[in-house]
Amino acid sequence: MKHHAILILSALYTLPVLANSEPEVMSMPLDIAGPVAVFEPPAGWRYALGLGIESEPEYHGSGETATEADPYIEVAYRAERWEFQSNLMSNAVFYQIKPGLTLRGWLNIEEGREQNEASDKSLDGLGDIDEMMEWGLGVAWQIHGPLTLGVFAQTYTGGDPKKGSVGFVTIHYRIVNESDLKLELGADISFANSDHMQTEFGITAVQARESVYSSYQLGGGVKSYGISTNGVYAFNKSWLLSFAVDYEVYASKVADSPLVKAGSDSEVEASLGLIYRF
Repeated sequence: MKHHAILILSALYTLPVLANSEPEVMSMPLDIAGPVAVFEPPAGWRYALGLGIESEPEYHGSGETATEADPYIEVAYRAERWEFQSNLMSNAVFYQIKPGLTLRGWLNIEEGREQNEASDKSLDGLGDIDEMMEWGLGVAWQIHGPLTLGVFAQTYTGGDPKKGSVGFVTIHYRIVNESDLKLELGADISFANSDHMQTEFGITAVQARESVYSSYQLGGGVKSYGISTNGVYAFNKSWLLSFAVDYEVYASKVADSPLVKAGSDSEVEASLGLIYRF
């Protein structure tokens, strides 16, 4: 799901400057570092605005697709060995632990799920899931040249019902790394605890009475497997064109959910955007 902007500018004054080299954000995968950071922006403040279009399922497990405008607003600051970013998709701090190993932490607002947002009425009787704070932390390890391995975890707080925690293991390979074009392939596997699985895909006894679905309980385990491609092209020093396509297949216990069976056990998200760098 998409994230709203939340500016955490106080982070700029709490992180130390510890070394004499630029952070290796430029070599990190696009879906981790973002489309602007990979083009060697100078140290200090930077700003970017953009607009694109995004297509994604109406909710996780839905068989229906929603297409909408996708604005991009970035405020970022780069210093020695660390970088701060805030935009509509992620609000993150990067810290270079050592060459080839970068720590990433983030704080976002995760959109909720309202039962009336399903155009096919498939969420009727299931109630709403509140918006929540999403907290995440992980590391990206540049194993060899264009190959990067990532391990990340995120948890959710401040809403109802509990949404638990999710972990990811990712691998990305930058197949094109020119001064004006970056193109990558990626794959990932995600894991989740029982709270997350049950909230997203389970059917409680109360929900079963109020909906057309039978009760379904899920425990923790593997959530999904995914592949992706991401790219960004620089027309010049100011204008960028970014694109991404992600394909995800749910693990068997998720695919067996009555909600997912009524929708789809796989999903595609795609986006295309034009960005202006100041």
